Amino acid sequence: MSGAQERSVTLKPGVNYCVRRFYTFSEQMARARWVAHIKANRRNRPMLVNADDLADFLFSSSRQSLDIISSRLRKLDGSRCFYCGERLSDADVDHFVPFSLYSRDLVHNFVLAHPACKRGKSEPLATRPHLDRWLERLVLKEQRLAKIGLLAGVSGDKEIVQRLATWGYKVASDTGGRAWLSPTTEENVDSLYVRLL
Repeated sequence: MSGAQERSVTLKPGVNYCVRRFYTFSEQMARARWVAHIKANRRNRPMLVNADDLADFLFSSSRQSLDIISSRLRKLDGSRCFYCGERLSDADVDHFVPFSLYSRDLVHNFVLAHPACKRGKSEPLATRPHLDRWLERLVLKEQRLAKIGLLAGVSGDKEIVQRLATWGYKVASDTGGRAWLSPTTEENVDSLYVRLL
């Protein structure tokens, strides 16, 4: 076997499904291992006085980035909650496609929401009225969202976010998943959702 062949990887049919399906699990394992590696290096110990927040330091968006995104989204979208449409006094930056499905921050995936609406939606995908508005926003405000991402130091990629949403709604449709409309209303995700994307 030549050197190039020894270093190659052959992906079998269906592997893309498994990679996507177990992405969150794989990412958590990789992050945990990376944090453990940094903590185990004795040269890092003097800098790791409080190592409890190391994972947040390495992998979370900074508070400053979220503040920039929040203030710019208020200007871009107006001071209204993306989900309920009511005026915002307090606002949280929310991942439209839930963080549990894709834990990388992409500016095109962020919307502003009341803290209660964000908590209410939490893990599920959003229903069709929200999805329609989000898709329209991706088209109409793509460049301005990308500029917000540059200012905040957060990646922006409309195509990745849209493919991610397509995948999430397809899995939900295939497995009987539910979509969130409001704190008291959810509905089943069906193939019409996937067709919207």
